[in-house]
Amino acid sequence: MPYTAPTRDVLRTAVSRDLRDPDGETFTEEELNDLLNLALTEVGRIYPKEQVEEIVVTQDGQHVFPTEAYALFRVEVLQEGQAPSGVPLNGLDSSGEGGWDLHAGALYLPQFVARSLAADTHSLRIWGYWPRELFTSDTDTLDGDADTEFAVRTVATLNGYQRLQNDRLLFQQWLTNTGNSDVSPNQLAQTADMYQSQWREMRNRLRTLQRV
Repeated sequence: MPYTAPTRDVLRTAVSRDLRDPDGETFTEEELNDLLNLALTEVGRIYPKEQVEEIVVTQDGQHVFPTEAYALFRVEVLQEGQAPSGVPLNGLDSSGEGGWDLHAGALYLPQFVARSLAADTHSLRIWGYWPRELFTSDTDTLDGDADTEFAVRTVATLNGYQRLQNDRLLFQQWLTNTGNSDVSPNQLAQTADMYQSQWREMRNRLRTLQRV
């Protein structure tokens, strides 16, 4: 059965249930939304989105191309009717003319490649790793697969329990929820440790060895 990514609304309900706060009496929707985006960011660091993207050349001789990729391992120049031409990665050439470089959200091409590029004739194909899209609305779907979903859910729940540990007033409010009144600080710590252990195992399993 094909995987269907959940919306923020569905995932928020799941995390609220994991935090034993199904009616939202302790954590507000805004707080849960923050927990989900924080988890997406953390999961994305070790399990990024692998992607291939094409960028149209808009100026003759263009050598700077904005991109949201945070790591690349291959850059190719494309022209219709011709085989892709690979661009070397800049090595120890401090001038930046030895090959391509990625810095501060931009891909830089050396002049020996850029001078041959023509607007609307050439394009680039870049291969690498992108951050996962954060949620901005309840109808947004998770940017990832089933592994991403369960990792995000685990990290969001872990961070929620850690907030309960560090905020006495929040913990006292949580204790008023049905079924939580007999939970001691030690038991809360054990629950947080359980989720920490789960995340540690997931992190080791999901960590992506990035190509360079």
